Amino acid sequence: MFLHQLPKENKLFTVKFDEYAKRHYLKRFMKDYKGRQWEVTEDSIFQDLSRIKMNTSDLQFTQQVDELWHKDNYWVFKYDFRIAQTKESTKTSGNRCVVFLDNTASKISILIIFGKNDLPKNVGERAFIEQTLDNEFGELMKLVG
Repeated sequence: MFLHQLPKENKLFTVKFDEYAKRHYLKRFMKDYKGRQWEVTEDSIFQDLSRIKMNTSDLQFTQQVDELWHKDNYWVFKYDFRIAQTKESTKTSGNRCVVFLDNTASKISILIIFGKNDLPKNVGERAFIEQTLDNEFGELMKLVG
């Protein structure tokens, strides 16, 4: 859930995968969930995130998103998702995106996309996220730090 709410406006965000997410994690999801199953999942992620600020969306009020950092017009949050055609819930699936939101530019970048099995051994999820963001996205983190 967002502690610092986005203003409700009927304005869509542009959503894209960051190159880091594509290189390191996205390929695994595409390999494990071939064809239509991944296409539907990816489309669902993009649709949910693009409408986060719409009057009809309650996404920022749900347990599906967890605000990690916020400053001014920038948010970093975790978004839980499930794979299409599976019976797991979004929370128990262990699939997450770490997202950077620029409210001024109406852009969302998916920085990291991972499943619970992608986490290194003996490293918790929060520590993994912080380490990866500090190492790979230091400039973006300065905006929310």
